[in-house]
Amino acid sequence: FTGNNTVATDVQTDASHPKVSYVTSFWAQERGSDVNPHRLEIRASLLANILNPHFDQVVIFLDSVKENANCYHFLKGMKELSHTLDITSFPTTSVNHADLLSRIDKVTCIGSTTGQPNYYQMFKNAVSNHVTGDIVVMANADQAFDDTIALARHLNPEILISLGTRGYSDLISAVPDYIYKQVVGKAHPEYINLSNERRKTPDNCMTIRGSIDTWIFHKSKLKETLRPEPFQRRNEVGEMEFFFMNEMQAENAATWALNQCYQFESVYHACEKIHSWHFHLTPKTHHGG
Repeated sequence: FTGNNTVATDVQTDASHPKVSYVTSFWAQERGSDVNPHRLEIRASLLANILNPHFDQVVIFLDSVKENANCYHFLKGMKELSHTLDITSFPTTSVNHADLLSRIDKVTCIGSTTGQPNYYQMFKNAVSNHVTGDIVVMANADQAFDDTIALARHLNPEILISLGTRGYSDLISAVPDYIYKQVVGKAHPEYINLSNERRKTPDNCMTIRGSIDTWIFHKSKLKETLRPEPFQRRNEVGEMEFFFMNEMQAENAATWALNQCYQFESVYHACEKIHSWHFHLTPKTHHGG
């Protein structure tokens, strides 16, 4: 994307071929506990993004880890889940990038014993040394991308991209649709009829222009400029506190905060060009199951 929000059509040389990292947050699950249907949806979404060839790296920040629920167990479970798609060669993985400089793993998991991260912590994670890409795609964990994410590699460094989800309907791209139906649909066939899809996951790109589930930016623009103050707002008693995902207007507050940290030339809502599909046809839940 160039400065006037048009798609760059020239092919970049190898020397200027930036790498793209997908970054998200998820919560650990205690082994042996029941799998909430939405958790299975999120794992299917993560699997779709891990297998997406346009992501050079996938980084999952796993919160609330315990001795029996940590990155090792999570990555092992993801590899087992890939067998649902008859995948015999799962991408290489690492835990906490113990040997960051010498590893070239596509998937890394960073464990944290704390709970759900606030928006400042999420963006701080996205510009940390664990993330090796030049361009960061930071998204909600239940957003699955298709081949249109290839456009992110051509992002103008001075542009901040925000995306609203395209939902889940009969317009969904073939690969994400296949992965959802193979992973979730076989276990919960009641969630894949069309009437349920349209009711549960609307196309927010076309209907709610302010809805944001994904940010795309050059890591270098926020690596040294990100600061905590813009990511705080007053609570009911007038005290400043960090805001979290799923709070009222939190995504718009996060976009404002990013522009306070670095003055991007423009914020481009590019959901008509880059599509993310919402793997959330099951009942709503946050940090449970």
